[in-house]
Amino acid sequence: MRVTSTPVADGDVRDLAALRPAWLTVDLDALRANLELLGRHVSPARRMAVVKANAYGHGAAEISRALAAGGVEWLAVALVEEGAEVRRAGVTTPILVLGTVQPPQVPLVRKFGLVPAVASASQLAIWVEAAAGSAKPLAIHLKVDTGMSRLGIPPEELAAALEIVRRTPHLHLAGLMSHLAEADDLESPHTPVQEARFAALRELLTPAERESVLTHIANSAAALHRPLGGCDLVRLGLSLYGADPARRMTGLRPVLSASARIVQLREVPPGTRAGYGGRWRAARTSRLAVLPVGYADGYSWHLSHGADALVGGRRVPLAGAVSMDMVLLDVTDTDAVEGDVAVLLGRQGEEEITLHELADRAGTVPYELLCLLGQRLPRRYLAAGNCTALRSRLVERVR
Repeated sequence: MRVTSTPVADGDVRDLAALRPAWLTVDLDALRANLELLGRHVSPARRMAVVKANAYGHGAAEISRALAAGGVEWLAVALVEEGAEVRRAGVTTPILVLGTVQPPQVPLVRKFGLVPAVASASQLAIWVEAAAGSAKPLAIHLKVDTGMSRLGIPPEELAAALEIVRRTPHLHLAGLMSHLAEADDLESPHTPVQEARFAALRELLTPAERESVLTHIANSAAALHRPLGGCDLVRLGLSLYGADPARRMTGLRPVLSASARIVQLREVPPGTRAGYGGRWRAARTSRLAVLPVGYADGYSWHLSHGADALVGGRRVPLAGAVSMDMVLLDVTDTDAVEGDVAVLLGRQGEEEITLHELADRAGTVPYELLCLLGQRLPRRYLAAGNCTALRSRLVERVR
């Protein structure tokens, strides 16, 4: 286990009742089960857990600690600041920075023991200069573009980049990587083309480098559904959090759910309009429930049209547009009372609202919905049926 301590995070609170009646629940047992399942699936390749964007909205500190305790071999972030946050949480697992690093950030990379993904000649020059003043080797991964046309060294420049690394003292090539553009489309002809390009580029490594350099191109979809082609490492993001991007694999457990208590109920006569723009109109005598959660919390306005919630274990429709801080539900066909818990994402009884369902209703991708979940919502972490942590950064800010 690569956790040096378990410090109390900013905003640690002990009582959910002291917070607003809307919250996220993060199931750490489900996270660990997914990590183990994926580990068996991709073995002998090692696992790199992607915890960028606050661990896809789940909370980077707690998620990283749980993954480290579960034996994950690598973590990945997008920003140097994200890597620093994970380090401050007491995690010592190797961390790859997937995004670009600017020269003023080099001291932070060194301080927190991060590994940069180097994706251009200009970025490589930054690390050549940094290595010149370093007393110990600086590890990097070289990223090559095989068809994403985003970050990455052009394939025709990789040989020269490798030579620069080889002749630079204290600069250590720890990895060679690329990124797939269409892996979640299992019928895409582009993915095998990218994989073949990457396999050919791996041949530029010396025999000694092939023994020590980690090679990786597979994201969740590729790791779940494609041969790994001899790569040493897979980058697991959405799948760790319980969803298969290609919607094929079973056995993954959703890690996050979103809930809120009904704070007000009202009965309205037929013809009553509700919400901004009066988009909802009562077709009969109806009961409307108010939930204290809205698009400022990451519950997308685009869910205004056709999304459901769960109340008393049954589906109920949203009534009108999602507001910044509130949502209306039509609970006419339930016996709901104030204080009852409504589930916006997750399971209640035999019913479940999945991440893919919400993404489809919002006309977006699951990644965006998770990343929209902001700091206004407290996060309740469960392990073995017990609440192990309750985090609210907003509470900390007003103390």
